[in-house]
Amino acid sequence: MVLSITSLTQLPVRSWRFSTIKALSCTLALLLTTACAGYASNPLKNTEICNGIYGNWNNTTLEQTRDMPLTMLSHPSVSSIAMAHNLGTRVLTYCTFYQAPPNAVYQNALASEHPDWVCVQPNGTFGISVFAHTNESSWVTMCPNSFGYRSYVLKLVKFLMDQGADGLFIDNAHPDIVCEGPRFGMHQHIYPGQGNIYAYRKLLEEVQALVKSYGQDKAIVVNPGAPQDSWTGVCDGQMLESYICSWDWNNRWTEDKILDYQKQWGVSSETDAPIIALSYLGFTRNAIRDDAFYTYAWAKLSGFIWADWFTGKTAASDLYKVRTGQPTGPMQTLNGYYLREFTGGLVVTTSQSKGATFRLDAIDHPTVTDVYTGKLLRSNRSGYYEITLKSGQGRVYTYPSELKVASNHRTKVNRSLAPHRSILAFY
Repeated sequence: MVLSITSLTQLPVRSWRFSTIKALSCTLALLLTTACAGYASNPLKNTEICNGIYGNWNNTTLEQTRDMPLTMLSHPSVSSIAMAHNLGTRVLTYCTFYQAPPNAVYQNALASEHPDWVCVQPNGTFGISVFAHTNESSWVTMCPNSFGYRSYVLKLVKFLMDQGADGLFIDNAHPDIVCEGPRFGMHQHIYPGQGNIYAYRKLLEEVQALVKSYGQDKAIVVNPGAPQDSWTGVCDGQMLESYICSWDWNNRWTEDKILDYQKQWGVSSETDAPIIALSYLGFTRNAIRDDAFYTYAWAKLSGFIWADWFTGKTAASDLYKVRTGQPTGPMQTLNGYYLREFTGGLVVTTSQSKGATFRLDAIDHPTVTDVYTGKLLRSNRSGYYEITLKSGQGRVYTYPSELKVASNHRTKVNRSLAPHRSILAFY
């Protein structure tokens, strides 16, 4: 279905300047007032993992989302969203306000019928998507400062939310910096003299207000490629795409780069708007399972929500089910490894340059499962689990009985009354 949208730039000037602006201002003011209370309780809080399905989906692919806390779906319908809800997942519907194909119906609209929506480059030509080297080679970029495009976006958002979605996943949150539409007589700008970063943020404010009008539990995640301060406060979370592993290269990130993102965004991810760390698996020389555990572990250490868009397939399927509970403290940097404890488990990665051996107290944790092997750990005569890992490995250890206690009582795990013996590194 194509939305019936009259370009606002085609309305009579007198009508646009007075009655239209007044009506929109009143509506948006009401929405903003309704939503503002809101944002204190982030609907992504306590989400440990999420995932997404691009392209076509069917009952088989949708089954992958069973018990997934959050799933991003492209082109969903009322029935598919209902099916996903029945499988135990919340659905964020995919959309983009950055680009569109010029000669095909996309997101309920045909861009070629609305040249006033398109960004205009300094040389007077239409803006071209940064994905021009892909199968989206002819796609044009959209102007968030355009009256007509802004009206269309708000109608699109209403259409998507009316399908029963739990929110939006807004991809490609990196608008063209400059649009010269007014200079070439293509369209006028809502905010004359302001660039598209400003205009895109204002657009996200209105989208946020509209989404939140459906309930404070509705969420917005934006994907700028890497988190941006520009979008802080106008979304519930941001995506860090191609986290450590990607389809675009065949090696992992360096340890320094991983730590840089952890230092820059780790605290705000846990206290304000979560960062979703999306890793694409199967493109390095490592086994997929090794990359899955390494990227998952680093995301947990950093305070991020991990996703792999199901690229890990069966090699990562057990990670989709793991729930470690809430962190009991920050990441610890130790001798050759990084470690963080949670109410129901322990996550560790070793340095890329050296391995490590450490001990875990068996008195405090009588039952510990190594998720990588699927086996219970066995303690030594001294009452410790002794764990040795090679360089560049990630592991997850769960305390099943303790996680159950934590989830049932929603309190920190009640440790053993025996004196607590901390984790010790000795190699």
